[in-house]
Amino acid sequence: MARRVNVWTSSAAACLLLTMTGCGGGGSEPGTAEKSSDIVLEDGQLDSFVTQVKKMKTVEWSGQLLTKSPENGGRQIFELSGRFTGSNNSSEVSMDSRIGGKRQQVDYLVVDGRTFFNSDAWGPNSADCWADITGDPERTWGLPTQLNPTWPVNAARAVRLAGDGVAVAIPAKAVLTGMPRGLFPTVPPGLEAIEAGGEVIPHGPLLEVGVDVLNMWNKVPAEQLASIDTKQAGWWAMTMKESSNTSAVQPPKHIFDPAVTPPSQCTRK
Repeated sequence: MARRVNVWTSSAAACLLLTMTGCGGGGSEPGTAEKSSDIVLEDGQLDSFVTQVKKMKTVEWSGQLLTKSPENGGRQIFELSGRFTGSNNSSEVSMDSRIGGKRQQVDYLVVDGRTFFNSDAWGPNSADCWADITGDPERTWGLPTQLNPTWPVNAARAVRLAGDGVAVAIPAKAVLTGMPRGLFPTVPPGLEAIEAGGEVIPHGPLLEVGVDVLNMWNKVPAEQLASIDTKQAGWWAMTMKESSNTSAVQPPKHIFDPAVTPPSQCTRK
């Protein structure tokens, strides 16, 4: 696996300001023909994006969690980028994290239900060396629970047209499981009817997504929100496209236990 996945990332992906109120157009009353036409257009636009991502055999993607919208001075908390092969539900994911002021770069590989990782700290000669961390919550916290990165499209419902794109509402469960599992190891109770506002904007083969995770929590009743740690919940900005690398994600070349074998020696086992 390449040390870093080359994903198209546009600054516009991190600058999507979502306003989920004021839907509709031209002062039309609910139920009018004009309003009905708008709904058909919204749903049709979202359907076209669903069709677009379903055709992607391998999805190349990049996602960033920011403290808040960049227009309001949001700072990056971490970045994920990777490739996902739907036919075997396998992924390769790179994570850059600055949580707590500590920079960490880790590569993950998920194949046949097993999870592996490789660290930059092991040195350049260990690029093909992977440690099996299946079932280890401490070391798999950076991986999304939902490996398929197209959740902002497939789990969404259309709200209104937004230029060439569409404003959407996304179930809270899909949002939380689509981001690193360490942020929310389980989906807190009380989120069944909660949705996050989002927007999906097309740029040819590339889709840009913005999800307002922070304001999603404002919809949770105060008594339930009191028991939820939302410190690392801000703004999710993402891009996705079909990968030019059509090969499926492959199993690791060398699997070793770094506690037993030095990473520099793993290929000599």
